[in-house]
Amino acid sequence: MTDHRAICLMLRNPRDMIRYQATGALPTPANPQSPLISLLESIYPRERARITAVVIGPQLGYQGHHRFHNLAQALNWLKPSAPAKHHASQSFQIRAFSKHLTIDNLKEFAQVPQAIEQEWKRRHGQ
Repeated sequence: MTDHRAICLMLRNPRDMIRYQATGALPTPANPQSPLISLLESIYPRERARITAVVIGPQLGYQGHHRFHNLAQALNWLKPSAPAKHHASQSFQIRAFSKHLTIDNLKEFAQVPQAIEQEWKRRHGQ
């Protein structure tokens, strides 16, 4: 993260500002990780736009049911590109969830074209 972005984060959070003044340490942005994020990042960006009607729920490691038009939007909610101390999706994450997810798990909660499914399985040796 650039110093400019770290300073912007710090200006929005008084605790981080006090810590910076006392120690000189810049705040570190959140880097959310989960089995679902790993799965979605293993799918090519052009394929994410073609996977539609996505519902993220407890079976994928998140509380509630969150609906997205396509997988790209879902990944952007899970792991936004803008740096922040905390992302909204982290509040819904089931921390104890550690199941390895595959495209077959995703198929149950999204409309995955068969060509994308086959290509993903070929790339991952399944």
